Amino acid sequence: MISSPSRRQFIAAVLAGLGAVALPVGLTACGDNTSSGKTPGGSLGTVTVGSKDFTEGEIISELYALALEQAGFTVNRTFDISSSVVHTALTSGDIDLYPEYTGTALLSILKRPVETDPQKAYDTVKQAYKEEFGLEVLDQAEAADSQGLVITTAAAEKYGIKTISDLQAHATELRFASQGEFDEREDGLPALEAAYGDFDWKSSRVYDNSLKYQVLKNDEADVAPAYTTEGQLTNTKAYALLEDDKRVWPPYNVIPVVRASVLEEHPEIAAALNAVSAALTTAELTKLNAEVDLEKEDYEDVAEDYFEDKLEGKS
Repeated sequence: MISSPSRRQFIAAVLAGLGAVALPVGLTACGDNTSSGKTPGGSLGTVTVGSKDFTEGEIISELYALALEQAGFTVNRTFDISSSVVHTALTSGDIDLYPEYTGTALLSILKRPVETDPQKAYDTVKQAYKEEFGLEVLDQAEAADSQGLVITTAAAEKYGIKTISDLQAHATELRFASQGEFDEREDGLPALEAAYGDFDWKSSRVYDNSLKYQVLKNDEADVAPAYTTEGQLTNTKAYALLEDDKRVWPPYNVIPVVRASVLEEHPEIAAALNAVSAALTTAELTKLNAEVDLEKEDYEDVAEDYFEDKLEGKS
């Protein structure tokens, strides 16, 4: 089955066709695709926006691109870059900016110790990125995609569970759907048990991460590891995200990361991207993920609708 193109893809195709018709014979369209040159398409020049290779990364990067286009830039989209190489793509100049997460920047890129205070984590990342990589970290969003635990709403209501402390107290009555590595990883179950005490589950079985919501729905388990912006969490009648009341896990707030040389040449980038950060909440990001992953909308359309509703005219 061939999927229908998104509205943006359709409009782009139409405009491209009209442009081709309008060109006189013997002339070809041309443009500078470098990341910092002034180009005809946007009065402020051209910037290249990257994205990680998953739904949420695509949505946020598209919001950045739309905000920059509104501000007067021509935007090259270089999306779906592997999470393991996107930082290198930025520092090497293949892209000019992309959305990162404070926890990922702190732990995976900077190799710094865990910091659970969101502002301290942000301040550390902002300073270190400038000093070590020549990168500017703009305003962090309230939206955060952090590690978490999801429980069925039925189990949460039955045992009065709202926090991970509550969960630990009732672990002997609950079935855990592990993903294997979560039981061994330093920031997984060992970190939880160091803070909350042992989790003596009624049972614990290993499932593939992609199956966890099916397992919970089929009443094969009560609790599973999760990320806090997964689209299924919009279904509060079925699932509840537990509060990490002892703040074991570091924050993973969304941050725009821009090459300092690009931002120096184009300072208008900061206002455009900071407007996105100011608007984006965890609840909204979770809803946007659900529209793509569960309702099968195109991420371009989802981002465009959100931008028109929340951001158009504000950057």
